[in-house]
Amino acid sequence: MSAKKVVHIKAAPAQAALSPAQKKFNNLIKKIDVQKQLLAEWQKMFERCQRDAVEKLVPLKQSMKEQQTAMVQLLDRQFTSNKFTRNQQEKLTHIIVELCEELLCSDDNAELKSMYNKYTQSDYDTEAEEEQDMTTEFMKSMFEKEFGIALDDDDIDLQNPQATAERLTAKVKQLEAAAAARPQRKKSAKQLAKEAREAEEAANVSKSIQAVYRQLTAALHPDREQDPVERERKTELMQQVTVAYSNKDLLKLLELQLAVEQIDQSKLSSLSAERLKHYNKILSDQLAELQDEVLFKENEIRMMLQLSPFEPLSPNRLVTLLKHDIQTLRAALKGIQNDLQVFQDVKNLKAWLKNFRLPQPESGFDPFFDEFPSFR
Repeated sequence: MSAKKVVHIKAAPAQAALSPAQKKFNNLIKKIDVQKQLLAEWQKMFERCQRDAVEKLVPLKQSMKEQQTAMVQLLDRQFTSNKFTRNQQEKLTHIIVELCEELLCSDDNAELKSMYNKYTQSDYDTEAEEEQDMTTEFMKSMFEKEFGIALDDDDIDLQNPQATAERLTAKVKQLEAAAAARPQRKKSAKQLAKEAREAEEAANVSKSIQAVYRQLTAALHPDREQDPVERERKTELMQQVTVAYSNKDLLKLLELQLAVEQIDQSKLSSLSAERLKHYNKILSDQLAELQDEVLFKENEIRMMLQLSPFEPLSPNRLVTLLKHDIQTLRAALKGIQNDLQVFQDVKNLKAWLKNFRLPQPESGFDPFFDEFPSFR
C-alpha cells in the first residue's frame, strides 16, 4: 500500500519564501492532522475502555454491591445480637448508614431502606424526595438565570437528563424565535453592505470546496470505467469523496486529489491568493469543529469516569485510570470478603472498632475504599 501523500505547500523555485497565507495554510493542515489523529485515538481508547468496563468493571461493581449488602446484614445482626459500648454503637451505626446510602444510590432495595430508617430514626424516601426537590429547585433557578427563560417545575427531571436537555433547548428556541419575530430596527447602509460582503464571501468559500468536489467526481465516476478492478477502486474513492464533501473536509479532498494525481506540488504552490484565502477559511472552520469534537469526546469520558474538569487526561491515561480502577476494586472486593469472614466473630469486630475513627463531617468518607482496612 503506498504511503499517503502529504498536503503541504513548498516555496516555488522562483519564490524566496512562503507568503503569510501559504504559511497559514501549512499550519492549519498540521493542526487539523493532529486533531484528527487525537480524535481517532480517543475513539479507539474509548471503545476499548467501554469493552473493558462491561467485561471487567461492571461485574466487579456488582460483586462489590453484593458483598457490601452482605456486610450491612452482618453488622446489623451483630449489633442486634451482642452488647456494644456507646462508642462502638455510634461507629457501627455510622458504617451501616453510610453503606446503606451508597447502595441505595443505585438500587431501590426495601431491606436497605428499612435498615437505614432503623439506624437513622428517619425515613429514607422522605429525605430523598426532599433532597431531590432542593436539587431540582436549584437547577431550575440556575438554568433560568443562565438562559433567561421561565421554567415550570416539571421541566427539570433529574432522573432523565436527556429529556430535561430537550425541554431546555425547546424553551431557548421559543425565546429566540419570539425575539426574531419582534420588529427589528432598520439596518444602516453600512450594516447592509457588510452583510452583503459576508454573504458573498461565504458563497465564494462554498464554491471553492465545490470546485474540488466536482473535479474529483468527474475523474472518479465509476460508471465511466470499463475495467472491473478499477471501477471498484473508483467506487471506494467516490465514497470517500462524498463523505469528505458532506463533512466539509477540505484536507481529505485535497489528499484525494493528490492520491489520484489531479494536483501536484507545483499546483499547490501556485494556488491564487484568492483561492488560498478561501481554503484557509474552510480549514479554519474545519479545525474549530475538530477541536470541538475532541473536547466533546474528552468531556464525555470525564463524565463516564467522574473526573474533575481540571484533571489532566489523555487517551493513554484513560487506559491507565481504568486499569487502576479495576485493580483497586479487585483489592477492595478481596478485602471486604476477608472482613466478612473475620467479623463473624464479634470479638474481632470489637477489636477492629477500637481502632476505627469516625470521619470529620463532610469528609467524603467511603468506609470500604478509604477507611475500612481489611482485618488481617
